[in-house]
Amino acid sequence: MLRRFTAVQFRRKMERGLNDPFLVIGQPSDGGERTPIVVKSRAGYANHPEAMLREMFGLLLARELGLTAPEPVFVAIQDGFDFGAADFPAHAALIRQSIGWNVGTIHLGDAWKPWIQGSAPRSIPAGTLESAYAFDAMIQNSDREADNPNMLWRGEELALLDFDKAFAFLRTEEQEDRPWRKTLVRQNLGRHCLYPHLPALVKGKILGQDLWDTFEGWWLGQPSGRLSAEISTGLTDQDLDLPRLEAYLKKLSAATDDFFGFLTDASRP
Repeated sequence: MLRRFTAVQFRRKMERGLNDPFLVIGQPSDGGERTPIVVKSRAGYANHPEAMLREMFGLLLARELGLTAPEPVFVAIQDGFDFGAADFPAHAALIRQSIGWNVGTIHLGDAWKPWIQGSAPRSIPAGTLESAYAFDAMIQNSDREADNPNMLWRGEELALLDFDKAFAFLRTEEQEDRPWRKTLVRQNLGRHCLYPHLPALVKGKILGQDLWDTFEGWWLGQPSGRLSAEISTGLTDQDLDLPRLEAYLKKLSAATDDFFGFLTDASRP
């Protein structure tokens, strides 16, 4: 179940992020220890509320499938919290427009390093890089290109960030039985920051085999609807993206061989 926090202290604005995220200290609703949280405010998403749903869904799904991603949480911003952001007028304005529940992620800490364009840390296993690439293909995420990797690393771990642009073709291809046959081409996979680090696609090689196995095992647990139910406890779905997301996963579960085979072919030089 998604944890809930109340923002009690504004710490600082974050250095990156199109929707102007900021760091707060959150008090958990269960009375536990206060925790640093990165908040992406509702006002920061401007006129794209569906992006909040996709962000939360992408984070939850990544973690469900064994990838490393920050823990998503709900963060309540209360009236008057903007006082602590007085030195950051733009963020104070976002806070005033975001009273109520917002999307947040538990801050991973300063031990994590940003992925630098043009290099891959040698400590990260090749299978981890391959699964991350395949996951972005699975969720129609084109927001991880070479000049904007949106990843952190620590030792052998790779953390995926920022899923608000995931499922970018969810609506335009929702009538397709196998939408990935169109979306993988439109995602321009060759521009993905992990594309240069993929293994040689020799005969018989299937990209993302580990993710394939994990997804099928996860689906056997009958998770349909569970992620949407969790998200709906704190976010409304006026645009009905959650049913579309569930329908997409159902199509994927019925044809994983087609998806991963098509992904492999679409990733060849």
